[in-house]
Formats: sequence, structure tokens, C-alpha cells
Amino acid sequence: MTMFKDPEADVGGRGRPEEAEALTPRYRVIYQELLASIRDGHYAVGSLLPPELELCRRYAASRHTIREAVRLLTESGMVSRRPGVGTRVETTRATTRYTQEISRLEDLFQYIKHATLQVLSVKLLRIGARRAQWLESDPESRWLNIIAIKLLQDQDAPVAYSEVYVHPDYSAVGSDVGKIKLPLSLLIERRFSKRIIQVRQEFSATPIKGETAARLKIRPGTAGLVITRKYYGEMQSLMLMTITTFPYNKMKYSMSLKFDAPAAK
Repeated sequence: MTMFKDPEADVGGRGRPEEAEALTPRYRVIYQELLASIRDGHYAVGSLLPPELELCRRYAASRHTIREAVRLLTESGMVSRRPGVGTRVETTRATTRYTQEISRLEDLFQYIKHATLQVLSVKLLRIGARRAQWLESDPESRWLNIIAIKLLQDQDAPVAYSEVYVHPDYSAVGSDVGKIKLPLSLLIERRFSKRIIQVRQEFSATPIKGETAARLKIRPGTAGLVITRKYYGEMQSLMLMTITTFPYNKMKYSMSLKFDAPAAK
């Protein structure tokens, strides 16, 4: 999984402290509080953090939110998870790590300036049990489903095939699809005055088959790259999910890594 800086993390100089806190995802607030408790010795090195359910009660948060907070501590090297034991405090200082330098959601969508979106279908879809797992939702719920291909002016074959799912609360955005040249995430934000707080992105390799291969005008079984993005709003609610498939020879992904050096003592 590729991790991104929270697009609302840098709020310095843009408002009052309470406004900045309101924009910070709940799991990150809890992470910061746990981090402070470890650094000030409340949770000593070698000791265990309270069990997950106790943390849920203490912070009045869901298990998912607590897991995200503990995940950040784990990634920083400050705690480790041990099956049958618990979450153990390993150090009071975060270890050196690399982070991807993407600070704005717009940075994820630069390719759209050069691509034409051709919408193939827009419909409300009962998601069923299999999709419910992806969408963290009720199998009986009806999400807006969009199928589209992306074309470049100088290429005959499409460069990407996209399958999109929009939460029922925002399904009215379907009337704008294909008419306004903006990423769907930005359309949702503007139309409903909602903020996307976090984007989670996963890459996977797969042979491209069936309808996807036909739409991309490639031989079935051609190697492909799939990028899955989940867009979360406040309270870790999933607003939008996109699954985009590229033939292996139509996609190149690059990124810049920033070295986070340990702070001087």
C-alpha cells in the first residue's frame, strides 16, 4: 500500500487552532495523544498499550479508528504488535523512514489534463456481498456505478479502463459525469460541500481479461496494472472508490521520496 500525507495535515497559518483540530482525522488525533503518552513515560518502553476495546471506550472511537491510530505508531517503529500478547512499546522515538511527497489531492490527477473520459455507463447498483467488502457497506445498499475508458488524442486504443463506485449519499453527482472535466472526488467535494480527508491507494498486477480486455482493445491475458483508490471523508466514511486498469505498456508510475531524518537530541 502506498501511503500519502493527509491532504489537510498542513494547516499552519490558515486559521485558529480549533479549526485546524476540526480538520484533522480522528485517528490522527488519537495517534498524537498516544504518541505523547509514550514520550512522556505514561506508557513505558516494554509495557503494553491498553487493549483495543479499552482504547475504543477511552477515546469514544470505533475499532477501525483505533486500529488506524495504532497502525501509525507501528509504522513509526514505536510499538510492535505481538499475537496473543498485545501492542508493546518499543521506543520513545520514531525511527527514520521515507514518506511520499504528495501534499495535495490534485497531485494525484495530473494525467486527467491530457486524457479524454468516455463514459460507457452510469447506473445505481445493488452492491451485493462481494462488493460490500470492498466498499465497507451494506450488501443491500445501492451505490452509483460508473464505467468509463480514458483516451489520449494520439492513441487509438484506450489507455485505461475505470470502474467507479460512489456512496449513495453522493449519487446525484452522476448527472455531472462526463460533462465537467474535473476528477470525480473534486466534483463531490464541490457539489456536497464535503471534504476528502484521506486517500488510500493500492497497486496490483493482474492479467487483463473479459470485458476489460475488450474495452481496452488488447489481447485477453495481457499484463496489466490496477490502481485502487479509496477516498475517505470525516469519521473515516468511504465516499468514493475507483478501480483503474492500465495495460502494462500504457502506464508508468513514479514518485519522489523524502528522507525524514531523526530530530537532533
